[in-house]
Amino acid sequence: MTFTVDTSRGFVVCGRGCRHWGPHGAAGLLLVDGSRVLLQQRAPHVHHGGTWSLPGGALHEGETARRGAHREASEELGGLPRIRHHTIHTNDHGGWAYHTVIADTLEPFTPGRGDGEGARADWLTPGQVAGLALLPDFADTWGEIAALIGGRR
Repeated sequence: MTFTVDTSRGFVVCGRGCRHWGPHGAAGLLLVDGSRVLLQQRAPHVHHGGTWSLPGGALHEGETARRGAHREASEELGGLPRIRHHTIHTNDHGGWAYHTVIADTLEPFTPGRGDGEGARADWLTPGQVAGLALLPDFADTWGEIAALIGGRR
């Protein structure tokens, strides 16, 4: 009998001394539909439950940021629309990084029932995002990400 070990799970401490989920880094998918972005409120039972962030999570060993963001977002949103990639924003913490994969939707999309890591998902304007209780690391980078989104209009 062969067993495989899931090395994508667990907390790590980065070069800055911060504690993060996912020894191989993490990635999330920021879907953009015109002037709105799709964010997810984290379920109460997950790390930083109740805060708002991207659908995403820990990367598997050897997985690219784009593939990991797609996998995680599809699991958490119950599927994905057709999309066109724009760019990837990387928040490098020294030995650990979070990758925000930014993509435009090519068709209307209503999130479905996902894997339970998100309590709900909503389409929001950047102004609405600024007023939410964001996951702390996402809050630290939201200004840079919003500028990337706004700079292409």
